Amino acid sequence: MPTATRPRKSQRVTVRDIADAAGVSIATVSYVLNGRGAISEETKRRIQKVVKRLGYRQNQAARTMKTGRTAIIGLVFPNIENPFFASLARSILNEAQLSGYQTFLVDTEGSHDREREVVTGLLQHGVDGIVWFPVDDEDTLTNVGVDVPLVVLDRELPGQDLVQAEYYAGGTTTAEYLIALGHRRFGLLEGPQAVGNARERSKGFVDAVGDSSKIAWRLEHAYTMHLSEEARERLLARDVTAVVCGNDLIAIGALSLFQMHGISVPREVSVVGFDDIPFARMISPTLTTVRMPFEEMGREAVRLLLRRLAEEQAGPRSQITLGIELVERASTAAPPTIRLENARMAK
Repeated sequence: MPTATRPRKSQRVTVRDIADAAGVSIATVSYVLNGRGAISEETKRRIQKVVKRLGYRQNQAARTMKTGRTAIIGLVFPNIENPFFASLARSILNEAQLSGYQTFLVDTEGSHDREREVVTGLLQHGVDGIVWFPVDDEDTLTNVGVDVPLVVLDRELPGQDLVQAEYYAGGTTTAEYLIALGHRRFGLLEGPQAVGNARERSKGFVDAVGDSSKIAWRLEHAYTMHLSEEARERLLARDVTAVVCGNDLIAIGALSLFQMHGISVPREVSVVGFDDIPFARMISPTLTTVRMPFEEMGREAVRLLLRRLAEEQAGPRSQITLGIELVERASTAAPPTIRLENARMAK
């Protein structure tokens, strides 16, 4: 492959320098830098690595005048303090940067009004497109007049491009795993049921369990580790052998409560989360959970957005659904009765 040394600091790195170093044409480099053309992923990555190595900087003002684009993507999230969103945002920021785009991240703080406000602001600042994780299933942007490509994460809104995970499968996988361990009595600390993916997680679990009598209780809960009084009462009733939580934050709250009251996890009760945020691997006991495909979701969202920009026209709605996997850690085990039976059989 042709190589090139970094130009002296007094010299400005040019598109020709990038093309020579990457062994491609100037037109190919231009396509990659401007997010246009059907360029293979291998070639795109090679050019991006050369751009980074040589320290190439585009004249953004000139590019904007020439293309009418700013190379900026708006990223709209409901709560960046939640580690789930932080992990997802990181993957989007990385993928956008690799594709030559900067990202303007805004937090809607769980407010519909703020969703409309921040998206209007992004449009006024001339972003080329928006990746949006809505607060819930309500399409608050219907009357905003979004005239740039928009990709929605996790919420199935009519007419919008969508990237999501297999939440129903996450629920069924959790149920099958716990049943295989011998659990027959469950408590569900579900996520907010105004959100479709929370409903899908619960539905998948309930459908897989089959016998509703095995579910001792179901309680809707916000995605937070700060447990409500009702949740605390349910957990301390000790009438289940496994607690299935709507996300990892709820599960971490449950683990903390059990530890505070001397209830051993998983010897007395098993706990399962959903998402696999970094904290899930750091707490004690480490949390069994359903891993969300953060990297893939971010990558696919940016690529779908850039494809829309390249097409410069509205095509059929795209829907990308990514797989999940259950990660077994120390917060789950066979229930006490099964362990006693196994011990007796081993004698």
